[in-house]
Amino acid sequence: MRIDRLEVTNFKGFEHKIIDFSPRFNVLSGDNGTGKTALLDALAVGMGALLLGFEGIYSRTIRPAEMRHIGYQLGQELKLEPQSPTIVHCRGEVGDAGIISWERGLLKVGTQTTHHKASLIIDKAKQLQERVRAGDKSLVLPVLSYYGTGRLWLQKPEKVEIAKPNSRLSEYEGCLEPASEEKQLMRWFKTMEIAALQRKVSIGVLEGLRAAVKNCLEGCEFVYFDIPYDQLIVTKAHKQILPAHMLSDGQRTILAMVADITYKAASLNPQLEEQVALETPGIVLIDEIDLHLHPNWQRKIVNSLKTTFPKIQFIATSHSPFIIQSLREGELIDLNESQPTEYEYKSIEDIAEYQMGVEIPQRSQRYLEMMAAAKEYYRVLEQAKTSSENKRLKNRLDELTAPFSDNIAYHAFLEMQREGKT
Repeated sequence: MRIDRLEVTNFKGFEHKIIDFSPRFNVLSGDNGTGKTALLDALAVGMGALLLGFEGIYSRTIRPAEMRHIGYQLGQELKLEPQSPTIVHCRGEVGDAGIISWERGLLKVGTQTTHHKASLIIDKAKQLQERVRAGDKSLVLPVLSYYGTGRLWLQKPEKVEIAKPNSRLSEYEGCLEPASEEKQLMRWFKTMEIAALQRKVSIGVLEGLRAAVKNCLEGCEFVYFDIPYDQLIVTKAHKQILPAHMLSDGQRTILAMVADITYKAASLNPQLEEQVALETPGIVLIDEIDLHLHPNWQRKIVNSLKTTFPKIQFIATSHSPFIIQSLREGELIDLNESQPTEYEYKSIEDIAEYQMGVEIPQRSQRYLEMMAAAKEYYRVLEQAKTSSENKRLKNRLDELTAPFSDNIAYHAFLEMQREGKT
């Protein structure tokens, strides 16, 4: 499954917006308030159309609060009026159905999300369900997943239960909710470790998960679920062994996300064995992909995800110039400019200044404020030489120097200029 184009109407802050996506990796960038997370939510609605064809699986709908509202003042009251219809339209590839289009909408307040214009993708899902029930071992199901900003998992663990056998399709339950479920991953991991010990064999999907984590988690040599301690353990370089919950926030974030993607792929496609991460297609949404990551890791994470999951389409958001610098042509979607831009060979300073609008990124914000204050200081000094408003101007000079009184050299220099001119 892949989405090539998203078109939204009256969705959250968008009156109308069309976005075209690369088949491999996409990063939505823009100022706060430009709608990056809103577009991920719209994509989740679009991806949720596939789930409509699976019996007993909840599909992400358009929520009433996601309708665009226009506010206006009426007397002393603020009024918010919902704008309808709210439409999410997608075009993309779904299995052997080729390129198709589908649409879901909320026609007015108080109604349910429509799906009558999503019949093609729903019919495709029904076909997939029939093949699953028939035990079709050649069927490869797509991973669908959404990782929101609250994805810092692997806190100090509780007792982990054993996972019971279930339908392949059960893994789609809740897959498009940004707050994902850690317990399912831990249950599966523990169950696979016990099965490998009992059978005295290497289990392909479990080894595939270990390989995926090692490829993305820098410094990781091995990851396993320790049965006696009942928790996830990571072996790092120089034989350092740590419980997963004791890793840094950045390490835990990457470990949990990569393990979860692979676990979902393994649950959907166990027949792929150790090739499960390499051979499973799908769509993964990640809000703020740089969350908790050191700049060195930010520069590598996009390529790590591409090589670990080569058949998955990633759509992420980011404010990081290091993430943007790592992208290839066509992978950056700039919501400020509305045009794809290439920054693969540009410096961090160029990206920060020209793509992200940061003024003189080579200098700190405090330095810029000091220089602006100094310019204003000199302008006021010149005024003081000829003005009769000496008291007001002297007060203004005091205001300009006060925020920087902790910088003794800067403050002394301005005071010397002042004594020489007033």
